[in-house]
Amino acid sequence: MEKSTASKFNKVARIYNTPIFQFYYLFAHKSCINFIKNTIKDNYKILDVACGTGIFLKKINKIKSGLHLSGIDNSEQMISIANKQQDVISFGVASAEKIPFEDNSFDLVTIIDAFYYFQDKKAALSECSRVLKPNQYLFLFYPAFDILPKFILKQIQITSRLLFFNLEEYSALPRLSEVEKIATENHLKTIKKKMLGMHRFILFKKI
Repeated sequence: MEKSTASKFNKVARIYNTPIFQFYYLFAHKSCINFIKNTIKDNYKILDVACGTGIFLKKINKIKSGLHLSGIDNSEQMISIANKQQDVISFGVASAEKIPFEDNSFDLVTIIDAFYYFQDKKAALSECSRVLKPNQYLFLFYPAFDILPKFILKQIQITSRLLFFNLEEYSALPRLSEVEKIATENHLKTIKKKMLGMHRFILFKKI
């Protein structure tokens, strides 16, 4: 994730958990959990990449017993808040392009609404594959703005510059075929995917 993105989230970390920020994630997190819940088993080791303040992991922790949960994020302030709010989940400051865990460490890696922020998406998927155990899973959730015509995307970007969460990063989103190609090159096979509204859900298995 770019340093500018980390700086941006550092600035809003103290209000990130407020209803105005989290309203969108009520839908997003519920939809993500419904998509992957049958994949998760008791005692799974799960890593959430770009975890923010850890809200998604806290929700995941309620669906199975004995889960071992970790989260990383480039924003020091986000991680500071995550650590203050609980003591069950392990949080640390790190980037998706350089995940600080051993090979074959996790049963599930999740990237929730953050893939477009990663400066080097190939490196991020390579790192996710590296830390996954064989035959285990990577889940991506992100807005499918890559399917929009360029002139519409451009108008959205211009308008969004007035807001905190500008959409400049969306212009760098690769198309689904490119994401799956990068995944395949890193031993990740698509086993399940869907579109819901303008959002894409993809579950990969490390082979």
